[in-house]
Amino acid sequence: MKKFLHNLTGLLLLLLPLALGGLLIYTNGFNTVMQKDLFTRIQGSPLYGITAGVVLILLCLIYLVTFGKRRRKVKFISFESEDGAVSVSVNAVRDFIRKLGDEFDAVISMEPKIRAEKDMMSIDLDVKIQSGSRIPELSQIIQTRIRESVRDGLGIAEVREIKVRVQEIVGAPPPSVSTQ
Repeated sequence: MKKFLHNLTGLLLLLLPLALGGLLIYTNGFNTVMQKDLFTRIQGSPLYGITAGVVLILLCLIYLVTFGKRRRKVKFISFESEDGAVSVSVNAVRDFIRKLGDEFDAVISMEPKIRAEKDMMSIDLDVKIQSGSRIPELSQIIQTRIRESVRDGLGIAEVREIKVRVQEIVGAPPPSVSTQ
């Protein structure tokens, strides 16, 4: 409804000045009876000018109010369970995975990007890790943990792939142990 009002007032805001401009050009460009009648009415009663101004201001206000932010359509990942269909929002899955990063000491932050496809999903993880971490082993552990948690915690069995992208390595490397 809000979008309809926005489009309608936008159209009226476009057509009203066009119509008034066309009327003024017609009445001023041609010596007609309408020219005298139009200006006699406006000069004789200021109510017409006030009404037109109020209508224009109200249309502009309605247009501005309905011009607000558009909400994004929430995406869901759906799957069938024994008792029926279950839908989990992509945002909920993202938050769930983000919290799993707290389980790893080497992970400073983890930002998942979820790609929902027909009956499965793919996960891209942008990870910030502590220096000195063994990236191949850590990536494998993170992938396994996320796959198990999504399957067991959310009931989503079809995770096509989990890509781990190390975006940043933070901190100084741990001091090496020297033997003397």
